[in-house]
Amino acid sequence: MKKFIIPFVIIFAFIVFKIYLNIVGTIKQPFINNNGNIEVKVSNGDNLNKLIASLYNENKIKNLYLTKWYIKKQKFNTNIKPGIYSISNKISLDEFVKILNEGKYNKNLVKVTIPEGYTIDNIASLLEEKKVISKDKFIKSIKEYKLPTYIKKDKNRKYQLEGYLFPDTYEFAKDMSGKEIINIMINNFEKVLKEIEEENNKLINEEEIDKIIIMASIIEKEAEVSSERPIVASVFYNRIKEKMPLQSCATVEYVLGIHKTVYTYNDLKIESPYNTYKVKALPVGPISNPGKSAIEAALNPAKTNYLYFVSKFDGTKTHFFTRDYNEFLKYKKESDENLLKMNK
Repeated sequence: MKKFIIPFVIIFAFIVFKIYLNIVGTIKQPFINNNGNIEVKVSNGDNLNKLIASLYNENKIKNLYLTKWYIKKQKFNTNIKPGIYSISNKISLDEFVKILNEGKYNKNLVKVTIPEGYTIDNIASLLEEKKVISKDKFIKSIKEYKLPTYIKKDKNRKYQLEGYLFPDTYEFAKDMSGKEIINIMINNFEKVLKEIEEENNKLINEEEIDKIIIMASIIEKEAEVSSERPIVASVFYNRIKEKMPLQSCATVEYVLGIHKTVYTYNDLKIESPYNTYKVKALPVGPISNPGKSAIEAALNPAKTNYLYFVSKFDGTKTHFFTRDYNEFLKYKKESDENLLKMNK
């Protein structure tokens, strides 16, 4: 009897060992060993398991069932980023999944940094420049996008979504639709707004969001130095309390669509629901897409009695602040003199 058992044990052990080697081989190097890199295309809506099956059918994966078993066993994130990947066929299964989760080596991904204070027109031009999407297609998507409930729809606004496309560094796929891009930026805005609420221990009422973002969009354009933003915010809120127009040149810039160091009297007279030289209190909508610092300043203005501010034009990008109009005129004169020196 022993004569039969020993060979059986040896054969069984050999089979187990072969299975073990097969599993280890699949995990360490799941791809069929051809020379060079392999190209992996991930389409919108693909998940990890669907991709693995597709690669197996293309004769790129060694063992479909072992690969799927290991993915399930390790509880990998099966959400993968769309794009075209150029990947070494010698990488492990763990490395492969991580690459797809993070979007690394994705030839179809474009990194785009959207600066704070950019308008939707600025963003559309940048996306076109980076070859992500044409300006016209993006603007069309902006106009067709279903608004979140916290955005006040107003036919007098240039773009309903202005102010809500959060400025940040993003990775967009070249074949991504305008709606997908907007979704990513809106989701980021909502995430940051939640962070602000938690950090400031304040719950922002949905009815207040629009006014806060309108104010933040003006602060973003008026104050380049972060430490001044709460002070600039206080000036605008103080003027609203005093029933004074905000008189923000940044709102005139938005109407004109061009930046000027000095605006003419005719510029300031232009009729527009955005021009705060003509309308009382806040403009009809945001004039830029503000960053976190400007939103926080709009939510937590400094406690001052200032009613006026003017740029120093001394290279510091800071301002003079005052409550007294005559002192403001004195500062304005100094500001004009500094500007003349800068332009010499």
